[in-house]
Order: sequence, then structure tokens, then C-alpha cells
Amino acid sequence: MRPYQKEYIENIREISALTGRKNPDGLSPEEYADRLLRDEEAIREKAARNMELLREGLLPALDHLFEADSEELGELEEFAAQLAGGQETADEGVFRLIHRALLSLARQKRDRCGMIRELYWLGMGYYWLCNKLVGLPIEIVEKYVSQMRLCFTEAAAYLKYFDEIEDGETRGYILRARANMALGSFKFQGEKIRLVRETLCIMQDGSYREKAPELPWDRYLYMTHQQMASSVSYSKETVMSSEDMASIMESAYIVYHRRLEEAARDGHTPLRWAFPYYAMEYYCGIYDMDHLMARIEKLMDRVDPEDYSPEGLYGMLSLPAFYCQYLEQYPQRIPARESYVEALYRRAMDYADSFPVQEDEKLSFYLRQLSFTYIETGGGVPYGVYLQKLLLRFAPEAYIHSRMVGEAARALCGLIMEEEPAFFDDIEKFRQIVDPEEKRRQVMEDALTCGLLHDVGKISFLELYTRTARQWFAEEYEVTRLHTVSGHLLLSERASTRRFAPVALGHHAWYDGSCHGYPETYRRLECPCRQMVDVIGLVDWLENISHSAQAYTGLEKSFDDAVEEAVSLEGRRFSPMLTARLRDRHVVRLIRTAFEEGRREACRRMYGRERSSENTSTAP
Repeated sequence: MRPYQKEYIENIREISALTGRKNPDGLSPEEYADRLLRDEEAIREKAARNMELLREGLLPALDHLFEADSEELGELEEFAAQLAGGQETADEGVFRLIHRALLSLARQKRDRCGMIRELYWLGMGYYWLCNKLVGLPIEIVEKYVSQMRLCFTEAAAYLKYFDEIEDGETRGYILRARANMALGSFKFQGEKIRLVRETLCIMQDGSYREKAPELPWDRYLYMTHQQMASSVSYSKETVMSSEDMASIMESAYIVYHRRLEEAARDGHTPLRWAFPYYAMEYYCGIYDMDHLMARIEKLMDRVDPEDYSPEGLYGMLSLPAFYCQYLEQYPQRIPARESYVEALYRRAMDYADSFPVQEDEKLSFYLRQLSFTYIETGGGVPYGVYLQKLLLRFAPEAYIHSRMVGEAARALCGLIMEEEPAFFDDIEKFRQIVDPEEKRRQVMEDALTCGLLHDVGKISFLELYTRTARQWFAEEYEVTRLHTVSGHLLLSERASTRRFAPVALGHHAWYDGSCHGYPETYRRLECPCRQMVDVIGLVDWLENISHSAQAYTGLEKSFDDAVEEAVSLEGRRFSPMLTARLRDRHVVRLIRTAFEEGRREACRRMYGRERSSENTSTAP
């Protein structure tokens, strides 16, 4: 690789180490807080240096690809391979950038093998992106799923030239792309099953095997059966045809029994494939729902809480998510299982806290999965607390930001309520409170909670927010905007957090409703708590623009500059009822002090969490 490529990767590793370094290591709380600030500054410097490396090294190279020799092209391929594709992805954005450019070059040169290879890898780049969008409605993620599927579909289309292509590696890419057409979300589950069924026919076709005997056909076939087995729909709204159920059942049987044979040799329980097999027995009418849930419980109870293998991860975190998904569909079964569900969540959080590798992507993926099927119970962890714990555990910088926004919003709302007691009467809850002091107290309490929860949608995009090694590309900006939709979806599905959902949705919208803000689905005048959304939107922007967002935006503003710019956007981006108060230096000092106190409080909580095995029912 070129020197700039090696330095870029080394900077990524150092940023990852700094991001993951949260243990106090014998420091006092004050020393710990100071170190976090130094780490943040070091991250910003390395992210800025990485942008220099891209501008000076990579981008000129991509602009002159047609003139590059084979050695230079090989170095780019190697660089991309170092950035994504392993257990941990380092920079999927640059990975896609490189393979998009290499695909363009292959098209210009009419290099068929090169096009197939680059289409496959670009499709994988979009697949990793789509994995971050799991849980969001298909309408939201369809654009990215379509980009992924178009890459795989075009590569798979070269199957008709299978005889002409002599290169074994290229033939392998064609077959793998054909199988990967079934990845991602589908509006109709039957469409996915049809694609996998067609791929199974190809993998079992003797004529293809004869043409390319060197390929690992049995492995391809088995992985396609895995794909079919994992196609079980867990939604009561989705009805599988008898043909679909037969196909899934056949594959689930093949995979499960092969895993049973492997388990007999190595002593592991095949949790990952026992569940879809049991689920299909239920869908086929062999067992009823109560029997299925009892079997899932038995699987979960057998998991060793100190098993950090992929099977352990699946059993401790993913199986509870599916279990709770079934309970959501049949709520009449919840009361009898409340204590069991509470124990599942306690185990899950204890497991996450003791997990030896904080940055493990599978761990955060499964915990996000669990957040979408979370069931609140009387004695369990409140949903809002659970979401805050995820931020605290996997995105401490986002947690610090949220705490700062919450404290500043509380302070600002307290001042507003002293001056205008009816300011938040657009919220029915506050209109009904007669006592002014009680009303002020509750408004301030809600403001803090709104601040703590406004960015919980970032849970879906942890890697972009926590492992920032450079400024975001346009595509990544677009994806991160979905955190508002994701946060709204998470909060609106639970009774205890539903009233905070509009804040998650609208805190990046502009006051005048212009297209500069997002998302389009937020309508300020239709919002039941628009004044609170305005408050959170303002203080969130002030903190972001002056501190939190500097690493991935490249923008640097002092707090005073941010205040001045906010005032200049009065009536457009921000409510004039709020920006008018920013002309008062007392109010500006109040917000600045609240930011400082919020950071200290967040650091104290992070410090306490790292120093003790805190009970999971403790509020962050």
C-alpha cells in the first residue's frame, strides 16, 4: 500500500482506540473528564488529518484511474480490503468510494471480469450499510436496499455467460451475487423466498457444477439453505404460502440437523438454527404458540452468560428479541411471563456490560434488535432508561451530548416558565396543572428527559457516530439524517416514551418549515409539543455546532459564534421567541453553564459506570 493509505488505516486504529478508551484507569473523576476532552481533541485532529490524506492521496488517484498501472490498482484494492469486509469494518464509506471508481474504470475498459468483481464488492458495501438500517420501515431503507440489490442483480446477470468466462474467481462472484440478491428487506417475504429457491436450483444444477468443478459448491449450497432457513417471517401480518413454508422447512431441517451433527462433535448447542426450525414447526401446525415459546425459553435458559461466542451472543440477545416479538403479537400471554421477561433484560444488560470487547459490531447489532421488540413491564427497566444505557455503553460521546442538551434545555425552560408560565401550554399535560411552581418543575423535568432522548435514533448508526475517522461523505450525511425517524419510531412504540417521540422527529426541522431542515414528515404546526421541539432544536444545534459535530462536519465555531449565528437565523431556523432571549447575555451564560454542568454530570455517570458493576435498573 501507499504511505498515505498506511497512515490512514493507522489513524483509524488510533481513533478507534481513543473512542473505546473509557476505563478510568485509576484516574480521579476530574482527571477522567479532562482525559475525555483530550481524547476528543485528538480524534478531531486525526480525523482532519485523514481528510488531508484523502484529498492529497486518494481523490487524485481516483481521478486518474485510467492512467494507473496494475500495481497502483492492486494497491487500491488492498486498501479497500483493509477498510471493510472483516469482523470489524473500519471505513465502509471509503470502501464504497474506491469500488465505485474501480467499477467505472472496468466499464470504460469493457473489462467483464472486472465489472463483475466490482459490482459484487460494491453490493457488499451497500449490504453493510443496510445492516445499520435494520428495524426501520422498508419505505425508508428501500433506496439503499435497491442500490445493493441492483449491484448484485447486474453481477448475477452474467450467469448467462458462465460458459464463456473461464476465470474461476469471476464465476464464484457471479454465483455469490446471485445468492446475495435475496439479502435485505422485502415488501413481501414471498419475493425473497422465490429468489432463494431459484438460487438453490442453480446451486444444485449439475451442468454448472461440471463447468466449474473447482468452486466450493457444497459450501455455496449450504449457505443458500441457511439463507432460506432464515427467511421465516415473524410478523403476524405476513402470511406464507404452503409452498414457501415447505421450502423453508426443508432448508431449516437440513441446516439444523447438520448443526446437530457438528454439535455432537464440539459440544455446542446450535441455537442459531434451532430457532427457525422450531418456528417452522409452529407455522406448519405441528406445535402451538405456547409450545414454541416454551421451546425458545428452554434454548435461552441453556445459554451460558459467560459465553461470548457468536452462539452465546445470539442466545443472550437475539433470541430474547424474537421471543418478545412473539409476545408483542400475542399480548394476552405477557402477564404470565412478566417476571421472565424482566429477568431476560437484566441478563442481557449484564451480559453486554461484561462483554470483553466494547466495539463488537454484533453486540451492538443484537442490542439494537432487542430495542425494537422491547416489552415494558411493571418491575423492569423503563424503555427510555434502556435506550440511554445503550447510548452510554456504545456511544458515550452521544450520551454526553444528550446530557448537555438536556441540562441546557432544563435551564432554559426554567427561565422561560418564570417569565411566561403559559409558554408550554400547547402540551395538554401542562395546561392542566394549576400550581405555577409544580408546572415549572414538570416542564423542566420533561425538558431534561427530552434532551436525554432526542438522539436515541443514533443507536441505529453507531459506527458513523462513534468511529468517525474523517468528515462524512454526502451519502453518510443523508443516512445519519434518518436518526430522527429511527428515534421517533423507537419512542412512539412504547407508552412511557411516546410523548417524547415528536422531539426525536423534529429537532432538526426549521422553524419556518423550509426544505433546509429534516425530516419532511415533521409538520411543526401539527406537532402537539412544538415549543419543546423548538427548545431542543436550538440547544442541540448550539452544542453540535460548537463542539460535538466538529469531527465529522469539519466545522469549527466558538460557542459565542454559534449564538450569534443562531440569532441571525431568527424566524427561519429557530423560533424568534427563543432567539430573542439569546440577545440577553444572562441567558447565554445560563446555557453555557448548563452545557458545562451537563458534561460534568455525564462524565460522572460514565466514570461511575466504569468503576462499578451498576445494577441495570439504575437510571443513567
